[in-house]
This record gives sequence, C-alpha cells and structure tokens, in this order.
Amino acid sequence: MNKLKITLLALFLNLSLQTNAQLFDTLSVMSYNLLNFPNVNPERIDTLKGILTYVKPDILMVCELNSAAGGDDILFNALNVGGETSYESCTFSDGPDTDNLVYYNSDILGFKEQNVITTALRDINEYVLYYKSSDIATTPDTTFFYIYVCHLKASTGFEAERNAEAQQLKAYIATRTNRQNILIGGDFNFYGSDTEPAWNTILSGSGVTIVDPINSPGHWNSNPSYAAIHTQSTRTASFGGGSTGGMDDRFDFIFMSPDLNSYGNDAKYVPGSYKALGQDGLHYNDALIDAPLNTSVPFSVLHNLYNMSDHLPVLMKISVATVSNSIPEMLAGSKIWYSADDKKIKFEFAPGFDPAGNFLIIDLSGKVLRTFPELENDSSLNVSDLDSGLYVMRMERYEYAIKFAVE
Repeated sequence: MNKLKITLLALFLNLSLQTNAQLFDTLSVMSYNLLNFPNVNPERIDTLKGILTYVKPDILMVCELNSAAGGDDILFNALNVGGETSYESCTFSDGPDTDNLVYYNSDILGFKEQNVITTALRDINEYVLYYKSSDIATTPDTTFFYIYVCHLKASTGFEAERNAEAQQLKAYIATRTNRQNILIGGDFNFYGSDTEPAWNTILSGSGVTIVDPINSPGHWNSNPSYAAIHTQSTRTASFGGGSTGGMDDRFDFIFMSPDLNSYGNDAKYVPGSYKALGQDGLHYNDALIDAPLNTSVPFSVLHNLYNMSDHLPVLMKISVATVSNSIPEMLAGSKIWYSADDKKIKFEFAPGFDPAGNFLIIDLSGKVLRTFPELENDSSLNVSDLDSGLYVMRMERYEYAIKFAVE
C-alpha cells in the first residue's frame, strides 16, 4: 500500500458498537511439495483433499506439479469440494521438469498478475495477489502480496546450482519496485545455512532483505536438535516415489519480507503460527506414523500426510488490516488525518458538526489503549506515546473510526 496514503490520509472504517468490529482478516498460507502430482498415483487427490479440508488455506503454494490437468484436479476435487466454491487458481505455466502453482481464496483475495523467472533447471514463478478490501471497487489502492514459488536443485554437491537459482530469483525481485508483503515458498533442498550459499542469497542478495519467520539458521540435516522443524522425509519405507530415511531435513520453507513483521504494508505475520503440519518433534529419523503416536493433527490427517508426499507442508498465518475509505455522510466536508511530524491525530470538522463523545485509540486486536473524552485546544489527539504500528481511532458517538500508522 502507498505509505503516503497510510500516514497522511484517514481511511474510514464503518465500525458498529453493537458488534465486534473486524479490524483485520487472518490469512492461512500453505506451501507444499506434492511429490510429482498427479504422476505416480493420481488417486492421491482424495488424500490431498483430506489435508486441504483440514487446513483450509487462503493461499496455497505447490511445487512438483506435473500438468495443467493435475492443477485442475486440485482446484475442483481437493479445494472446491463439500460446497466450497471460493477457490481459484492462477494460470498453470508449463516449464522444464516439474512446475509450481498458486491457489487462493477469492472471497478474500484477488489476482493481479503472474510472471516466470527462468533458471537452468526449473522455473521459479511469481504471483501477485491483492486483498479485497471493502472499498476495492472504488479505489485502486489495496494490500498486495508478492508470492514466489520455487523448487531448487536437489542433493548434496549442488550448492552452487542452488545459489545460482536463488541469485536469479533475488535479482528479479530487486526489479519489482512496488514489491511488498513478499512470500517465498517451496522446496529449497537446503541442508544447512552453514553450507548453503543460497541461504545468504535468499536473505540478503541483490539488496533485498528477506527473513526466516522462525529465525532458525543451522545445519538441519541429520541433526536431532532441529527435529521440531524438519519437513522431510515422512517415510522410512519406499513407496510411490520420493525419499525415505525418516524426518531429518528442513527442505521446505516460507520466507517473507521484513515488512510482514510490523504491518509495514498493512499485513503482519502472526507470531508463533509458522509450523510444519504434522511435525511433533518426536519422529527424528522415523516415519511420521511410527511410535510414539503423533497427536499434533487428527489421525486421518496424519495418514494423509504420510501417504501424500515425502514432504510435510509448511504453514503460517498473516493478519491483514482491513481498509475502507468511505466517508460517512455525517462527516462530509470534514477532514481527519494522522500527522507524522508531531504524532497527532488532527481534525477539521465541517461547520456545525459537533464532535462530542469519547475518542478511543484501539490496537488491531480490538483492545482499547487510550480514551480521550474530548479534543485538545488545537482540535487534535496527542498519540506520541504509541509504539510503531497500526492503530484505530474510533469516534465513539458516531460509530466511525480512522486507521493510522505510526512509523
């Protein structure tokens, strides 16, 4: 979102005192290596359906997809099932080797564009989605998500090749001048941050900073200290392709841009929400279904994860601040804005308007932080004590509010 609009313009939200006003939406994000779907065993679509019905992702990033038909199968037989009709797919792009794709909940998100980043092995795909704010029909400004899905070169001894792919990705991202809320998901085949030059390339290459949401560098391969974040392999027995050997690698990631740490562009990673689905930390070098019984997910989901892929999907949640700039009729001709210069909310009311009633300062969880019974003499509210972040100022009497950002 345009930062000037956030900091200098008041964005009005229609908030009711009789209901719990929704100040943000929470998006569920999922990245999953589908193990050459639908090749090997296309009947796995029912297995995948059980996983996706449980997770209900709003953004689904997949790799190791083999065909457009397989992509359609996921959309129509694993996502839009059981009365669900809101999922849409980006356009399948057939590159060398296996492919990537993104699906999204169209009730919340819309599609803007997609592009291909070619590498020596497999394409990396960019998908730009936007949040469907309540005023999306009347304003071109909204919250965008720049999503990248990749599957880097596998196996030890190919660290340089993985780094070359990462360099091409980061060089491309650097050209995207309006980028915001970046998510980079997929199978990176990283054995450890200490041995993979691509790790540093992903985090800082081409002058574009990216972060690991759980900030867990290390040598993950065959290291029980990282058992709780390993994503591969779900199996010790060989079937349906894929790797065996039990859970001992962190190959699958969702990286993000640092603006997602602070509502920098109206969206924020929900701390503690990042996880590998089905990972209980107790199955190092074991199959997902081995003893002790894994109770981190329902029994049926556990077996679906085991049978679907040799990788676990990675999940995270993102909170999106809702946006509306509809000016209420009762405030027509008035102006309310946040001044970053002196950290005050300022008011210029239309002639004859009575601003009586409390003014509430609320955080995005809905907690009231401050209550002002009246404006100061210069028709302002001093909010200089607030930390950086997004807040709502509600005019209690009139059931309206503005959202403002403190830098």
